[in-house]
Formats: sequence, structure tokens, C-alpha cells
Amino acid sequence: MKIDPSRTAILYNAASEQARPLAEELAGALGTHQPLLSTAGGEAALAELAPTALITVGGDGTLLRAARMAAEADVPLLGVNLGRLGFLTEIEAVDALELVPEYLEGGFTWADERRMVQAVARAPGGPGEPVVVLNDVVVGRGRIAHLTRIGVAVNGVELTTYQADAVIVSTATGSTAYALAAGGPILYPGSGDMVIVPVATHGDLDAPVVVPEDSSVELTIKSDHDAIMTADGFVDVPMSKDDTVTVTRSPYRARFLRAGSPDRFYETLVYRLRRGAEQSVHIARRLAAEEARLG
Repeated sequence: MKIDPSRTAILYNAASEQARPLAEELAGALGTHQPLLSTAGGEAALAELAPTALITVGGDGTLLRAARMAAEADVPLLGVNLGRLGFLTEIEAVDALELVPEYLEGGFTWADERRMVQAVARAPGGPGEPVVVLNDVVVGRGRIAHLTRIGVAVNGVELTTYQADAVIVSTATGSTAYALAAGGPILYPGSGDMVIVPVATHGDLDAPVVVPEDSSVELTIKSDHDAIMTADGFVDVPMSKDDTVTVTRSPYRARFLRAGSPDRFYETLVYRLRRGAEQSVHIARRLAAEEARLG
């Protein structure tokens, strides 16, 4: 299967100095007629462009911003990695000018479909707009540094009330992100299951809970102080006592262009986690050296 390169859209990370120049080079190499899109606000134009595919230039965060738009527009994604981990991206920046045209000419071997969820935050009796999510929904404390009491119910049945910094509801895709750092399991990316993971909890249930993809997970704020819902790390919704967030299966799926076998996930999993850990250590050392230099 070939994808018309002249109709592909490119979204780049506006916060990266390297992203726009590479995006411009890619646009020239592909001969695309579409305008460049930026995470600084250009994403909204995607629906009007009717592209054949969406290429992202940045890291996993850039791809997360693109996933909802691409899913709603029913176009596949191809990620070029300028970030650290690159769990979702497919091609490293140094190889982009060579490999992106090859992928679009039919060099990809399969379409990696990922289940998405939708989150609806609402006050008691009030309306709520669904937010489509690829990675995770996090409900936790707001400005005040206190544990938050968060009631969790699955399919209308009470599970528990956590006293925790936050509760994560993650997709299989998000299971290698914040949920993993909080002690959650790694799910195979093609799984539709969701995992509920408390963060720094005090109570009887501190283990993660995996629920089927057709489940409805409801989180209710039971503390008097403010809380917040964050979806995929960039959509924030303030919450108050008795407000709820309902997480259910989304009608949309994200599709990624991939080469090689689906089982490559196992081959690259440890490498990517190790690379992320090494880069985190490097950043910590650099910050410590800078603090020491400044006295």
C-alpha cells in the first residue's frame, strides 16, 4: 500500500529548535502541498486539510497531541523521534529524510492499531465533553500538597476509595509511561484492557487493577480541596469535591505505520526503558553540576 506523499501533513514540536528545520526538509523531500502544522496551535487545522497521513517531528509527547486528531480524521501516523524514549515514534531523526519517503512508498509492513479511551469530567448533574486519550487519564491533587481521596467504581460497582497523590487510568499504550513508573504492569500494545494504578497510596489496596476494554471506570473526588484531571499530559481540567471523571472505550483507534514484526515490541522494550533511565541520570547529573557551578 502506498500513501500519496504530496498530501501528507507534518506536525512539529514548536518547543524544539531542531523540529521545524527537519520538518521543512521533510516537506521538501516529500513534495507535500500541505502547510506545516505546529504544536503551538496549528493542530486544529488538520481536519480541514484531509491528509493521507500525519507525520510528527518531535517526541512521544508530540505524537500524543497528534493521535486524537489523526484518529478522528482516520489517517495513520508516522512518528520521527527527537525525544528521549521514542516508545511511539518509529524513525530516528537522523534517518528521517531517507526512511520517511520509503515508508510512504509502501515500505511499512503493518498498521499498528491502538485502542483509545475517552474521559468525561463533570460536576454533579452537569454536562461534560469527552476527551479522546491514547496514553492515560490522571486524577489527583491540585495546588495543595495533600493526599486526595478518590473513589473508584468499575461498571457502577465500588472498588475502593484511594488516599493517594493521584489515580491513573491507563491504556495498554500508556502502560509503559506514568503508570509503569507508579508500579503498574506492562500491557501488550494491542491489548484493549485498561489498568487502574494508584500513585503513592495509603490504604488497603495499593496494587494495580486491570479491567477489560468494555469497562466503565468512574473516579470521584471526595476531598474538600481542589483536584485536577490530566489527559495525555497536556489537557488539564480543574475539579472539586464530588466531581467525577468517567473513562470508557473510545470509538476511535490510533493507527501507526510500522516496519518489521509486531513482536518487535518485546525486542525494543528493555532497550527503550534502559535508554530512558540513562538519559534521566545524565540530565540529573547535568543539573547537579549546574547547581554546583552557580554556588
